[in-house]
Amino acid sequence: MALQSAPGSVFVLANSAPSAFRGSALATAATGGLAPAALADASAPSSVSFVGLAAVGATLAAAASTRRRGQKVAEKSGRAAVVARRAESIAATAIANGNFTILVKALQKAGLVATVSGKTPYTVFAPTDAAFADLLKELGVTADQLLANPDLKNILLYHVAGGSTISSSLKNGQKVTTAQGGQLAVQIAGEKVKVGRATVTAADIACSNGVIHVIDKVLLPPAAPFDPAKQVGAGAPLGFFDPAGFTKIGDKAGFNNLQASEIKHGRVAMMAALGAVVQHYVKFPGFEDVPSGLGAVTTAPGTYGFAALFLVSGVLELAIWTQSDKKEPGNFGDPAGLNMYNPEMRQKEINNGRMGMFSVIGIIGAELLTGKDGMNQLGF
Repeated sequence: MALQSAPGSVFVLANSAPSAFRGSALATAATGGLAPAALADASAPSSVSFVGLAAVGATLAAAASTRRRGQKVAEKSGRAAVVARRAESIAATAIANGNFTILVKALQKAGLVATVSGKTPYTVFAPTDAAFADLLKELGVTADQLLANPDLKNILLYHVAGGSTISSSLKNGQKVTTAQGGQLAVQIAGEKVKVGRATVTAADIACSNGVIHVIDKVLLPPAAPFDPAKQVGAGAPLGFFDPAGFTKIGDKAGFNNLQASEIKHGRVAMMAALGAVVQHYVKFPGFEDVPSGLGAVTTAPGTYGFAALFLVSGVLELAIWTQSDKKEPGNFGDPAGLNMYNPEMRQKEINNGRMGMFSVIGIIGAELLTGKDGMNQLGF
């Protein structure tokens, strides 16, 4: 049978379509929602039914109008509109959106792009570039400095939760556990939703492996409690050295005070241990008759020298080498100008100071028992 149509028209041959198609919703739309009887007549073997473009267009337009009305109703009801499911992953969606350039750079720097590109579902609270700009201003750092921060990965993981959590499932007072291990408190007041200190500005951006909620602030995980066992000085060979248990987790001020005292005592002990050896061979002019060892402290003019040394040390400690709360314990600058003040050298100094304290205690104890000075104790 030859089919003829006017130019610009589209025809559907109803009785030539597969039975599966004839029963489908698409078939219903194509036939303009005809009554069952009309459909039966159109599908009869002996008849041919044609439906014009006008009927199809009118039906599709009506369906589109219905969808738009439904979306407006959902938005007016206070629920965020769920964006149609997309094939892109969370990472690809963020990259395609021009408002997340700093977030994308951070994900790349922290090696998390593959994590939010896989099949495992995640919920991401995504801060915009404007949110990052506010954080940089607040911290007084540049974007490059932020990206170089060793805690960058923890900060990003604090914005990620497992599973696809859409906005309608959130409840006021709920705690969302993050991939960083912390928790974010959810606050809902009317149409306003807050996660931590950030406000959700766009919700339920559906991705192939989860959902994105856009927020207006960068979330910073709470600082871990101060742990003395993780500070400089807790290293080989003694490890965390606190045999009397003076330090407490969370007590940074107390630890700093104790470590400053330890470093100071260590420095004095290193000089004392060295002096116990040198004084056996070296005598200052006027001190030739002063005995070596502890006798130098109780025999004039050694007594006067000890008093003068005590006064000078007090002036240095109270007026010149004062401990600042803004500096590390024991940091009194670099008086020799060697540019060697770094964590490695600090660790070595603390270890040498501990060795010096043990050494001078041993020298003093041995001299009290034997009457021999530091060198005589070694057989010299």
